[in-house]
Amino acid sequence: MDNCQIIMLVEQLKNKHPGVRCYAAEELGHIGDISVVPDLVELLQDDHQEVRASVARALGEINHQSALTALVGTLSDPVGSVRVWVAYAIEQIGTSNEAAIRGLISSLQDSEWFVRSRVATGLGTIGVHSKGAKLALKNALKDPNQTVRKNAEIALRKINYDSKTE
Repeated sequence: MDNCQIIMLVEQLKNKHPGVRCYAAEELGHIGDISVVPDLVELLQDDHQEVRASVARALGEINHQSALTALVGTLSDPVGSVRVWVAYAIEQIGTSNEAAIRGLISSLQDSEWFVRSRVATGLGTIGVHSKGAKLALKNALKDPNQTVRKNAEIALRKINYDSKTE
């Protein structure tokens, strides 16, 4: 993709129509150019939840650590579906960043089961060397939701932790 197309998509991020902003964010995610991360990060505060979710997906696709601080801050978004995509983006970036791990651990207490479920999966990816992640996942085995418990169990297996022996 040439630079002109990227510039055009970045301009579309400012469009008054949320659908256009969503489209531009998703296309920029597919392109994967890290230079647009700051432009996308700004939209994590957009008034429309669809835009925030699209931006989180795009940032996960771009897969650059410079987005982590903003993504961790967005784990407290008021909309559960946005929080799911934020957790997924953090997992996609896949670094053992302590702030990201702490953010995901806190999100295991989310009010929405589908967020807790996604977070458990994410901790299985990025929490490999974190005792806190292992403990949080062990506690998630007692979650009231079966899917959360199952994903916590899978995550613990993934990070080579036998919850039955501790």
